[in-house]
This record gives sequence, C-alpha cells and structure tokens, in this order.
Amino acid sequence: MTEEITGFVQNQARSLSLADIKRLIADLPALRERFAKIPTQTYPYLTDQLQFLSLAVEDLVARDPAGEILGEAAFALLYFRRATDLIPDSIPGMGLLDDAIIVRIVLSRHEHVFKSSSHGHMLSWPAPSFDVDQLLSVVSPIRLTSFYLSMASEPRTTAPGICGSNSWQTRPWLE
Repeated sequence: MTEEITGFVQNQARSLSLADIKRLIADLPALRERFAKIPTQTYPYLTDQLQFLSLAVEDLVARDPAGEILGEAAFALLYFRRATDLIPDSIPGMGLLDDAIIVRIVLSRHEHVFKSSSHGHMLSWPAPSFDVDQLLSVVSPIRLTSFYLSMASEPRTTAPGICGSNSWQTRPWLE
C-alpha cells in the first residue's frame, strides 16, 4: 500500500506546473496560519514538517523549478490545503492522518537532500513514521482506490510549466 501512496504522490507532483507552484508560494502565509492550528497532541511533528516543506518549496523554486523534490514538497502542501481529501480534516483525531502520511512519504523519499538543506536543522531525523495500516483502519482500501482515481492526472512528459494545458482549476487537489 505504501508503494501505491508513493506512486500517487509522484504522479500528482509531476502534474504541477510552475504557475501552480508560484500560486502556492503566494498562498503560503495563509497556509502557515493553518499550520499553527494543527493539534500538536495528535500530530506533534506535522506543524514543523509542513513549515519545513514550505521553506523548502520557496528555496527550491529558485534553484530547481522543474525538480522532483520541489514537485513532491509542493504537492504535500497542496494536499494539506485541500478542503476535501481522503480523510475529512474535520474528523477529530484522525482528519489529518492522510496529510501526515503524505508529508512523511515526501520527507523520507528526499531525506538526504532535506537534511543538508539550509533548513535541515528544523526537523529531527529520521522523521516520525506512520503505519499505513493505521490509515487503512480508518479508510477502506476501496475508498482509497476510488479516491486515487478521482484525483488521477496524466503524468508530465516535460518540465512543469513548459507546455500543456494543466490549469489550476482542472485538478481537484489544487482547489
């Protein structure tokens, strides 16, 4: 199941355009206000992880605007921003579990780069892990599959923002 979620993150990250990422950066002040409202007793690391990813996105957009790491970090932030996702955020104690798992996957996939970044000192390494079984205990595999399909988009064959008609409004997780 972890491979499926990782593939989902990679696919969605590849579908981002540079314009999508620039809009995300413009929205970061509002997102950072939302980070501060995350219940730390339930998700003790998520605020710091999201803050770290927001700083990484700001840094990476200038250095590697077509990079895989930028795309995945941006997708994790966009997924957190999304009002409707796999587990509704309004469910007390569980609503951010899917968001936390996606953030964790992105952090672990690129840990070596993130650790050596200028903001690498912000997080404890290794980042806390989540058990996919915990996610599945809340969400049935059927719902997970149908959710993936509802958010599916074609993978990019070019760098983000270079060509294609991937508009902000046509991808539901950008809402």
